Amino acid sequence: MFPASVVSAIIGAAERSGIDRAALLALVEVETRGVPFEQDGRTPAFLYERHVAWREAGKKSKRLQAAFAAAGLAIPKWSKTTQYKDEGNSASRLALMRRACAIDEEVARRSASWGLGQTMGFLAEEIGFASACEMVDHMSGNIAVQVEATIEELKRRHIIDPLNHQQWATVARLYNGAGYAANNYDGKLADAFKRWSRKLALPVDDHPAPGLSIAQIKDMQSALKVRGYRVGLIDGDIGPDTVGAIAAFQTHEGLPVSARFDDATRAALAIAEPRAPGRDRAAATADDLRAAGSKTIKAADRINLLGSVKVGLGTLFGGAAAAEKCGLLGTAQDGIDKANQVKGLWDGFHDLVAPVLGDSGLVVAFAVIAAAGVACWWLAGQVTAQRLADHRSGAHLGPAEA
Repeated sequence: MFPASVVSAIIGAAERSGIDRAALLALVEVETRGVPFEQDGRTPAFLYERHVAWREAGKKSKRLQAAFAAAGLAIPKWSKTTQYKDEGNSASRLALMRRACAIDEEVARRSASWGLGQTMGFLAEEIGFASACEMVDHMSGNIAVQVEATIEELKRRHIIDPLNHQQWATVARLYNGAGYAANNYDGKLADAFKRWSRKLALPVDDHPAPGLSIAQIKDMQSALKVRGYRVGLIDGDIGPDTVGAIAAFQTHEGLPVSARFDDATRAALAIAEPRAPGRDRAAATADDLRAAGSKTIKAADRINLLGSVKVGLGTLFGGAAAAEKCGLLGTAQDGIDKANQVKGLWDGFHDLVAPVLGDSGLVVAFAVIAAAGVACWWLAGQVTAQRLADHRSGAHLGPAEA
């Protein structure tokens, strides 16, 4: 949830600049989730871009470019595997920036995106600052400057009009780059905008709702389920699944997360749209869920393995028993003996299993075992297919382990 100070600053700046409040809030949410500072509480939230450092250092000199590259702080092209390898948390990012600044502070600042709107340092002069270092200094500890820098970038790059008209693909392309679709940037903007629009339309007060009847709880559970939240049984009982669904809904809608069905949550649920699964879910495969540690997929794999064992045993011994009854094994045995000179080995094995192979009832039993194995295969396939369908549709919103 955004800090109240961030929401207030964004709304005020949006109104002064003629920008749709929900649209600007959505943009900031997608960029930084409303977190303005690193863990020190002062440095603007940032993301260092190694491929930009290569370009910015190269503008100064090849020697400086080589120094950044030797330190592992610059690469010629964007690379998913190495780009953000040591930026997983704030402490790592701050340490990386200190290393880069020790080589050249201006290049380091120009090579990162900064603040609530993640304004690139190399745009500093374009939006009115003397340098990237000056821009970052003004943003440090100052939410208002971060928001104003974002708005100035939107103005300079002619993004305000498409933002106000919810032309998300255009906004994404101009603000995030030509590869925006790979990360579903436009879809995230659209989803965030809808949620902020609903939230801004809600009453401000947040008083707990009176006790709900069983029928009212069932209605609430049904509404959550229809909108893509897993509530368990629709039974009129607010159990752990329903409590979790309420909390998940509040998180998705940007409401205070209390896990209580209060007035604000009730009002939001009445107008909320179904939570759409992301593009990565729609394209997921069983192997993706398996790699993510899905317990359901692992259980299906165990059932499938059991089916393979049953089919193997049933086919081997059932077929052998049937052949014995038909007198075929003797002929096959003679041929094998003559071809491989291992009749002694075969005789020993035959003496061991002959009592079993001669029993007609066991032929049927092994056939049943094989059939049970085939049934296990079918069941495992059905479980895997249903789990994958649930994941793709968003029925299992949450970890893949579900």
